[in-house]
Amino acid sequence: MDEDVEQFKAVTGVAADHVARGYLEISGGDAMQAIQLFFESPELEASFNAPAASTSTPARQPSAAPSQRFTGREDASGVIHIDSDEDEDVRMAENDDDDDVAAAVRNAQEEEDAAMARRLQEEMYSENHASGDGVRAPIAQTTETLAAPDPSWGLDDDRQAAVMEQYRRRHRAQGPSANPFSQSSVDWFDIDDGTGPRSRPMPSDSTSRRLRDLFAPPTSLTTRLPLDAARDVGKEEKKWILVNLQKLEDFRCQVLNRDHWKNEDIASLIREHFIFLQYTLDDPLAQSYTTFYFHNQAHEDENNYPHVSIIDPRTGEQVKVWSGESFPTPAEFHRDLVEFLDRYSLAANSKNPVVKSKPKTKPRDIGRMTEEEMLEMALQNSLNEDSGPSEPTVQDPDALTKSMPDIGKGKGKAVEEPIDVTGDSAQTPLSPQDTATSAFSQISSTNPHVEPENNPATTTRIQFRHAGGRIIRRFAITDPVRRIYEWLKAEPLEGKEGVQFELKTMPAGRDLIEELDKTIEEAGLKQGTVMIEFIED
Repeated sequence: MDEDVEQFKAVTGVAADHVARGYLEISGGDAMQAIQLFFESPELEASFNAPAASTSTPARQPSAAPSQRFTGREDASGVIHIDSDEDEDVRMAENDDDDDVAAAVRNAQEEEDAAMARRLQEEMYSENHASGDGVRAPIAQTTETLAAPDPSWGLDDDRQAAVMEQYRRRHRAQGPSANPFSQSSVDWFDIDDGTGPRSRPMPSDSTSRRLRDLFAPPTSLTTRLPLDAARDVGKEEKKWILVNLQKLEDFRCQVLNRDHWKNEDIASLIREHFIFLQYTLDDPLAQSYTTFYFHNQAHEDENNYPHVSIIDPRTGEQVKVWSGESFPTPAEFHRDLVEFLDRYSLAANSKNPVVKSKPKTKPRDIGRMTEEEMLEMALQNSLNEDSGPSEPTVQDPDALTKSMPDIGKGKGKAVEEPIDVTGDSAQTPLSPQDTATSAFSQISSTNPHVEPENNPATTTRIQFRHAGGRIIRRFAITDPVRRIYEWLKAEPLEGKEGVQFELKTMPAGRDLIEELDKTIEEAGLKQGTVMIEFIED
């Protein structure tokens, strides 16, 4: 105890032993705790300033005070006379007694508070369930599930079955739906193996029961597998992956269950050449498919339904898509499947069609459009905004393999023209684009331009704009428009040698190839501006 007192005095700088002992008593003999308590509650030091024994002396001597207070002389009538000095002593003695009583009360209250603080501290530090060595018991280990795992993460059978059963319980907790078309793919199969159809409670209403049977999903054709697992099976069995994404609120998706999947010709092709997966949007197995093959939340667009696609099991590429209002009839869908199997193969040495590059469309420059073209574009945009988009946002990759004619490799390779073998001299009329190309090719490219002398009466300056800047040249007003083409073909701009171009007036956008024989004055080019547009592949 003495060592703790010395340590307390050395750290805190307190000189009185009774103060150090008081803090140690409150802290249960722990020197470090006493030091910390001293710095946190320095006001407690006042309760340890004087020993408790000295405070009890005035309290035990109240009877002696009257003999000292009432000193003086008594006359014959019994009156006691006290001089002024003694009166002052009496008042001072009374004040001393009041201070002693107040100090005693204060010390008693502080001792009571200290005892309560010591008791609370002992209770706080005694609350450990391990042992009496002052070390609390470790926190017990707990395991909780924050989010259910996705079945496509490759879980084992038991965990995947548990997840799917939990999802089914949520559906069953909502109660049976009165809608005969509300048949989620989650409830189509048994929990055990996921391959056999699951027995579903039938509606009591006969009409609802007939509708439910009529639009029932094709459980005999469907394989209940995640997309990755279906691809593995497809690679082993050399079968394509046929995916049908169902939106229960869309009646057109229900029509597929009624007409297409119950068609025997289509069903036989699916059994022989495809692994058929049918998911509804609320199915957890559909999340991987919508993530990989629908960009920008396109699976929420109703214009993309009904939706059926074919996926290559080897690469995961989506090679064929049927989507939207233009979904084929059962006969057309069967014909499309047969055509697909003729053009595509999973054999190792086969060469499947490849997607050709999309044709490049020149952006329309609003600054060079005529008033009629601007009015037409504004009207078309207004109609599109009123009616809303009706075309599906998911495009068919197979359509790009056969939509464009086969073209030769390299720039400038001529397209072969059909040969007339009937002997008929009649020729197919040329399109306006072919006519313009033919007129451009007939213009001479060996006639450079020499500017005439400046004469405001007979000459004019024309400004030519192009992507790299602008050029100003002087021509005679009687020169034909053909002269401008000859100049540009004989003296092409830098880097544009041999590149075909078009000349259009500004701001009307009129093509000058149709006015080759007009003079510059007749074409309205005096002090005018002409736009040069190069036609590049």
